[in-house]
Amino acid sequence: MRVPLSNIRTILVFACNLLGDSICRLPAIKGARETYPGTRIFVIVDPRYREVFAGQPFIDEAWPLSRRGGVLAQAWEWSAALARARRSRPDLVLDLYGSKRTAVASRLVGARFRTGLYGDGLSRWYNLRDLVDVPALHRGHIIERMNEAMAPAGIAARFKYCPLAVGEEDREDARAALTGIGREGGRNLVALNPAARVEGKRWAAERFGKLARGISGSGGARCVVITAPGQEALTAEVVTASGGTAAALPVLGLRALGALLKTAAVLVTGDTGVLHLGTAMGAPSVVLAGPTDPALFVYPSGRQVILFHREACPEWKTGEQCRRYNTCSDRRCIDAIAVEEAAAAVRELLFTH
Repeated sequence: MRVPLSNIRTILVFACNLLGDSICRLPAIKGARETYPGTRIFVIVDPRYREVFAGQPFIDEAWPLSRRGGVLAQAWEWSAALARARRSRPDLVLDLYGSKRTAVASRLVGARFRTGLYGDGLSRWYNLRDLVDVPALHRGHIIERMNEAMAPAGIAARFKYCPLAVGEEDREDARAALTGIGREGGRNLVALNPAARVEGKRWAAERFGKLARGISGSGGARCVVITAPGQEALTAEVVTASGGTAAALPVLGLRALGALLKTAAVLVTGDTGVLHLGTAMGAPSVVLAGPTDPALFVYPSGRQVILFHREACPEWKTGEQCRRYNTCSDRRCIDAIAVEEAAAAVRELLFTH
């Protein structure tokens, strides 16, 4: 790793990612602050996940950049973001998003130093990679990938999640959500997360309901179902399948949900942003792994039980992801996880908590 750079006063970070990816960028940003303690750090983020970054003591400002809308809306968003970035006069740009747009933008903002993710021929837009002998980008956990991408800037980030900056108002929202449905946090709270953006990562709602029925009362377990925005019908389906042994949570803000997960005894979830949020907040997890190798998203230092059946899908025997990751509707690997298998994993965590 290169030694720290000199005369770094302002750092600009591109981190406009989805929820889990955003959470996994925090350790690298914190590492930048620790390496360059006197700097200002500005982070360009997806406005949907601004709560991940806002309030963190190692981030000065989080600037929203929407990647939605038509061509004209996108052109306006990017031109405004670039103008604001240039006004900040960054000395160092850290491209933790790694798209063609952010790679080009990292050069256009006028920083003396630039580094970031090197895949897809993007390295030509950065000028620090050539200063050190950087090995091929590691394909392990996403946090490790971020750390390695920052090494040319002399940043030694640690492989450790950063919790969200939760305040008393967030904790009160979490308590209100639990109080309203007659549930309390702590030793016996089991949070079920059925939502997932990718079809192949979704364990069936009926199975979540059966799981709730199977573990209800075990060690005093009480189940609540996390409701993702726009997924109220999915939550209702799980509650119905549970026969009333699981209760629906309202849609919560990210920091309020983080505060709730901090009180949970177990989180049951697939490979989603909520898994990373729970891990960051210290929640033990039962991980329902589907079309992605768990080595890419499971935190080895966390208290997690991983349920994974690569052999169930003939489309995928080796590699890091199923070849039909984004298009598979068969869900063979995720559906190979039996309800009793998941129930046993929950009990294991409950009784060793």
